[in-house]
Amino acid sequence: MRIILFSGKGGVGKTTLAAATATRAAAHGHRTLVLSTDAAHSLGDSLALRIGAEPTLVAPGLEAMELDVHHELEREFGPIRDFLARFFKGQGLDEVVADEMAVLPGMEELFSLLRVAELAESKKYDLIVVDCAPTGETLRMLAAPDVLRFYFRKIFPVQRVLVRTVRPVAPLVTSVPLPEDDVFAALKRLYERIEKLDPLLRDPHVTSIRIVLALEKMVIAESERLFTYLGLYGYSVDAVVANRVLPSNLKGPYFDGWARMQTRHMTRVKEGFSSLPILESPLR
Repeated sequence: MRIILFSGKGGVGKTTLAAATATRAAAHGHRTLVLSTDAAHSLGDSLALRIGAEPTLVAPGLEAMELDVHHELEREFGPIRDFLARFFKGQGLDEVVADEMAVLPGMEELFSLLRVAELAESKKYDLIVVDCAPTGETLRMLAAPDVLRFYFRKIFPVQRVLVRTVRPVAPLVTSVPLPEDDVFAALKRLYERIEKLDPLLRDPHVTSIRIVLALEKMVIAESERLFTYLGLYGYSVDAVVANRVLPSNLKGPYFDGWARMQTRHMTRVKEGFSSLPILESPLR
């Protein structure tokens, strides 16, 4: 079982390369799923098919899906979100604002990862290819389990003890709703699932990240920072893909200048990512 995440700056071609990788893997007989975690989905456009929040067969051995964060939140986070919405409404917030506040920071990114883990555990696929959101969103997604794990370990156990203590007398002194046992049960299930993410995502034999870049100064700089951040988080990067490399058979004053510029930038890529394979994807 392998999971490959394509990450990089917006607009460098992650979706196209993820779709191409998945299509090639399926053609070689691997049961493959390609999915997008980007809120601005374009995977369906790349495959020229209408796909949704559940796996859709697009070719023999190949399925695709575009994660719907709201669908995942409702499916996985329902009891907790309902309680938080009631709590915020009890504090006088407007219903719409309360519903928005009920989605804790990092939850959208977390449920994207949990869905990937769930699909991996199903044993239905040999390969899952993930078309990630642009760099900033990807980093938040990968950091979300560590951030939320702190709250689950340090805060929620104390909260449960306090709630059990004050629940019998709470209606006498306050109208603020207190969480019921089903909320804490949902939190416990969520925490247990978060704990399973690390062995899956940080095992280089299972999960790796491919950084996609264009041969442009700003894109390369951001890709170098991404590589550093991923190393700090303990994630494995197995390759860098330089996309839209100018073919050598294109000649002329305009193309010659463009080729010289790309050659300079490729030198920087090879120096900055000297520990990784550098793959080239030609401009088509």
